[in-house]
Amino acid sequence: MEIRLAYDHKGLTLDVPDSMITDRFGLSTVDRPVTYTEFTAGLAASGGERFLSCELPLFVVNDGFRNTPTRRLLEWLDMFDNSILDRARFLIATGAHGGPTPEHLSTIFGSYLDRVCHRVNWHDARALGDMDKIGVDHFGGEVFLNRQALSAEKLFVIGSVEPHYFAGFTGGRKSLFPGLTDLATIERNHNLANSLEAAPLKLKGNPVSEHFDELLGLCDLDRIFTAQVVMDAGGRIERICLGRLDQAFAEATQAAVSLYSHEIARKYDIIVAEIRPPLDKNLYQAQKALENTQTAVVDGGTVILVTPCNEGVGSNHFFDLANSWDRETNRPADGIPRFGSHKLSRVNAMTKRINVRIVSSLPEDHARQVFYEPLDDINEYLAKYEKETHGLRLAVVHDAGHTVLHTT
Repeated sequence: MEIRLAYDHKGLTLDVPDSMITDRFGLSTVDRPVTYTEFTAGLAASGGERFLSCELPLFVVNDGFRNTPTRRLLEWLDMFDNSILDRARFLIATGAHGGPTPEHLSTIFGSYLDRVCHRVNWHDARALGDMDKIGVDHFGGEVFLNRQALSAEKLFVIGSVEPHYFAGFTGGRKSLFPGLTDLATIERNHNLANSLEAAPLKLKGNPVSEHFDELLGLCDLDRIFTAQVVMDAGGRIERICLGRLDQAFAEATQAAVSLYSHEIARKYDIIVAEIRPPLDKNLYQAQKALENTQTAVVDGGTVILVTPCNEGVGSNHFFDLANSWDRETNRPADGIPRFGSHKLSRVNAMTKRINVRIVSSLPEDHARQVFYEPLDDINEYLAKYEKETHGLRLAVVHDAGHTVLHTT
């Protein structure tokens, strides 16, 4: 059986041996997408018009690594009131990511970029001079937030909600934390992802998620309005939840569970995880597909990531940290956790139970440095695996960066 996978611009054909028991998951689809009329009705019902009517609204938008349909919402807002985009300022919630590339700016703003570019800024988690302290978390650490967001009369947050491999879900509070906070706060939060309780779809009992809730409690939510979007794999909008940030996020997570998760009764010997844009750009983002599928593999089984990673590893933090990583103790050689530790500790822990392979354009030594074993020919691998053990169970997961498999 041949199965076509997305891979770079050419695609890749998977030649599955006939004797393999094969299941396919994804892509998520919406029968009737949300319309402009429904969006504007929701704005009126939730009080969004009051936020948009202020003199200088500030829109917080996601960076180019998210699927958020920012351009479409800007189009609808422009149709609703053609003065909004000429009055508004825009702040890109980059978190610990670098500043946006020209390609990312085009992805975010589309045809509106020329119109708004002189009013676009982005957050730098290392620039404490651009932030103000808003409180202290339970670790005793000071928490900072971008000053532009704090000084804005009204804040309009555009986010998207989908499963997240250690925060439970993207969206909601993540536009502020880590989106607009300081690096030290991000580091304290992300170090909690070393816990196996930090998992896709999980909010309660997830230490990362609960820390986000704590941080959000330091903010004045009455001056923040949000549009939290849930989309299918084709970019069609399944739901737009409007209103207070915490309430809209909670509503959107329920829609995301039904759209993006698949419950399985029995684990698989091999999972082929196809990764689609924008998460296919680098390994830092592609790890989400591994996290979304790894619990559905038997002990000693294999997850194969299929992702070009044309932008390389994607972050020097965890890549450089791997040089001094103790794989036996699963921590830095000096025992001090740093930003990026969670990326390494989680993958290294997985390799103790399963085989982690990757089909990509990464140099082999780069993949191996962060505990991924390169795979040149995926079809040859499947054929060899099948020859050695007949009757294997294979799952092909499309859009695995957003599709979660979980056992009953």
